[in-house]
Amino acid sequence: MNLLLITGGKHPYEESTPVLQGFLEDAGHSITLSKSAEELAGDLSAFDAIVLNTLRQEATENDLNGAEREGFKGYIANGGSLLSIHISAASCPEWSETKKITGGGWILGESWHPPFGWFQVYIDQPDHPVASGVSDFWTYDECYCGLDLQPGIDVFMHGVVEGDNKPLGWTHQYGSGKVVNIALGHADSSQRHPQFQRIILNALNYLR
Repeated sequence: MNLLLITGGKHPYEESTPVLQGFLEDAGHSITLSKSAEELAGDLSAFDAIVLNTLRQEATENDLNGAEREGFKGYIANGGSLLSIHISAASCPEWSETKKITGGGWILGESWHPPFGWFQVYIDQPDHPVASGVSDFWTYDECYCGLDLQPGIDVFMHGVVEGDNKPLGWTHQYGSGKVVNIALGHADSSQRHPQFQRIILNALNYLR
């Protein structure tokens, strides 16, 4: 697939994005890497999917501008594919359309997680195409809590915090576009996990 991989923001992307780009290219995908995200305001027809490993916000002077937002929204609504990773769905926090597109995600200033560390991920739907070949696993990552979740998402994996299930992966439709949101993947070590990589590659197969 020809992928537009957007990175950058207040997160350890200088560590995680090279890992992500590396295993995607090893799997045969072609990557256009963008820190500016300016491609979103242009012709996106050459891309098979957009991959977000980024946090865009005004506070870090990398928020999406109006043309980029409209291009992003239009691409997905008109049948494009999106893979959103970790805190990417918190981008453009004052733009409510972000969560509608991704199916939900982290709310800046409200969502939370236990300390970065070990926890177990549970597969709710072993037959879901994004969970194909993946069984319950332990990972060193952040288990997100208090997310803004949109109605109608199809959750296929979760973590458990204080006895409550916390959705960590789901599929979603926005207009004519297909969307996968994976809340895992904070650090390079998190993205090196073989089960994380399997899920990401499964997600791209699902989005074809």
